[in-house]
Parts: sequence; C-alpha cells; structure tokens
Amino acid sequence: MSRQLHFFYDINLEFDTPVTEHAFTLRCIPPSFPGQEVLDVTLELEPGVPYTRQRDSFGNLMQIGRIAQPHSHFRYTVHGSARLDLEGRRQEADTPIYRYPSAYTTPSPAILACHQGLVLPENPAEKAWALAQAVAARMTYLPGVTGPSTTAAQAFDAGQGVCQDYAHLYLTLARLSGLSARYVNGLTEGEGASHAWCEVWLAGIWTGIDPTRNQWVDDSYLRFGVGRDFGDCPIERGVFLGQAIQRQTVFMKVCQ
Repeated sequence: MSRQLHFFYDINLEFDTPVTEHAFTLRCIPPSFPGQEVLDVTLELEPGVPYTRQRDSFGNLMQIGRIAQPHSHFRYTVHGSARLDLEGRRQEADTPIYRYPSAYTTPSPAILACHQGLVLPENPAEKAWALAQAVAARMTYLPGVTGPSTTAAQAFDAGQGVCQDYAHLYLTLARLSGLSARYVNGLTEGEGASHAWCEVWLAGIWTGIDPTRNQWVDDSYLRFGVGRDFGDCPIERGVFLGQAIQRQTVFMKVCQ
C-alpha cells in the first residue's frame, strides 16, 4: 500500500561577516527510483543564483552553484510531494564497494573485539537485525557530544551520539559481518531535522534499517542520498572566501 508524503526542508546558514565566492554543492532534492516517486519538487535559493543539476557516482542528485557577491547568509528551501511504496522496490545487483571500510567506518581494535564477541545468526536478514540490537545496546542518543567529522570508532568509544553515529557504527559492524550496507540520509515523517539510517542488501533488495530508532524502515522515510558513509552524500557542502563564523538552523516537516 503506497503513501503520499508532503515534505518541506529549510536550511539557513548565517555568517557573522560577509563572505564571497561561495561555491556550494547540495543534495537536497530527493530522487525518484522504484519504491519512491517524487511527484513535484521546488528548490528555492537565497541569494537567488543559477545552479546546475548533476548526478554523482552513487546516483544522488546534486545542485551545484556559486555566489560571487558578498553575502551574510545562504538559505535553501525544498518542498514537494512524493509517493512511497516499499512493494515497488526491485531487485538490484550487489555493489561490492559497500562491503569494505570507508573513511568514517574503519573499525578500531575495540570495535573488532566487540564484533568477535557477537553471536550472529546465519540468515542475512536476522543478522542485520541482530546488529541493530548490538548498536542499540552500545549507544545512547545524545546530541552535542559528536560532530560531522566523528567516526564510528570515536562514537563507539564515547557510547553516545546522534543518528549519523548510529549509522556509521552499524555500517562498520555490518561490513565486518559480510553484509553489503550503505549510508542513507533524508527525512522522516514528523517535524525537526534531517535523519540518517542504513540500507542492507538482502535477497537482492536494498532494505532500510534504522539503528537509531531500532526498526526496519517503512514508507514514512524519504531518501535523499546514499553512499559509503556521510562523506559521500552530505545534504550541503561548500567553501567560501572569508573568515566568518557560521551558524546553521534547520527545520523540516513531512506529513501525509
């Protein structure tokens, strides 16, 4: 049974002094693929500048542009609607790159020792679920103790973090267990900020699992991007000229 979702996502970057030559890459528009059909979408930029649309090597939609003139803020807002239907997913070939460690998911000796102590089922789906329970047992959700550059090893040592940290730790354990697993970012039904979860290749289908909420992904999850880890698919990345301190505010809403 399909579900239609309406989404709104707003990011505002404020600079304490004006910056120039601001080159940005966004991945803030959800793509269409089997199981997720984007019905309509609008992207608004402030300051308003032209941008190009491309796809990266993971198939994510990118919006690339530059703001040459001095500016004290950069805001992008995306809104639209999409139809989600997990029954519409199709089988895909395995992607071996998702079986190997990446920059954020390289296992530490402590993670290796933890993994060796796990008793995991042979069935891939049951194994994927057992790994989510292992992450839940190790981690406590606590904003502010980690950041965008925190690795799975650092989050494991802290035992605390946010959805990005849960996802990176899950990916590390899944790949050590012989599963193909990838990082996903996007939005989920409700209000707040963006979210991160994982997908595991099970019986030929990329199947979502959310280690932060300790559940399988359902049709309330709207996917924006995928990659080996956060570094492959950030929703926003940019560089500029200037020594400004930036502050970011985020708001999203997804509803039926």
